[in-house]
Amino acid sequence: HGIWDWDFPTASTLMDITVDGRPIKALAQVSKQGFTYVFDRLTGEPVWPIEERPVPQSTVPGEHTSPTQPFPTKPPPFDRQGVTEEDLIDFTPELRAQALVIADSLILAPIFTPGVLLSDAPEGKLGVFTIPGGWGAGNWNTGAFDPETGVYYAASHTLPGLARLSLATGADATMDYGGTGGDRRPRTDIEGLPIVKPPYGRITAIDMNRGEHLWMVANGDGPRDHPLLADLDLPPLGNANRPTPLVTKTLLFIGEG
Repeated sequence: HGIWDWDFPTASTLMDITVDGRPIKALAQVSKQGFTYVFDRLTGEPVWPIEERPVPQSTVPGEHTSPTQPFPTKPPPFDRQGVTEEDLIDFTPELRAQALVIADSLILAPIFTPGVLLSDAPEGKLGVFTIPGGWGAGNWNTGAFDPETGVYYAASHTLPGLARLSLATGADATMDYGGTGGDRRPRTDIEGLPIVKPPYGRITAIDMNRGEHLWMVANGDGPRDHPLLADLDLPPLGNANRPTPLVTKTLLFIGEG
């Protein structure tokens, strides 16, 4: 019952790390949520605590979601999670105003907020605007680990989704509810320009010995040549893509998807 489509699409990465002076044979699992879950692969114990935290509950009749979800305390998420007004673009006052109008028809919410049933949604709201979306933050492309430096390079993208359901009314329906589109498909972009801030694709270097980020860079130019941005002389905005990293002793290669 994957209500966000946040399956774990990647292979785990085996790594030998040293945490607080203790050598650990570890297993790291990145996720569509943007989390990196790190375990001692000999004992199965988390290397850093993973906390069960309360999350919003489903309002769909008959649907029961877990009252908590697991949040790794380290490393920090390698991409954005959840959406607030602060995440909306502000390249120009005009684009900011348009983004606010579009966002007003959506529910901006934290990570792990379940989708809504359209008939029960607040007036004028057309779904829960989610980051990460169904393609996740991490995906099949996963990352690359340098065993000499202990650095993991996570490739990810900021690609929102929309979580919502409608009544299944077809004669051959086998469920009460299903995904929806059609006449009530809302706008979540401005002429193809995302309404959330960049970078839309990124590479994050994570020190796996300390569970901390070292740096993050936008991966690719992204839409900075969009007609609405062409005169703004913006830095790279990042591509919402699934690039595959390969690390060598001296270089990090990124193969675009």
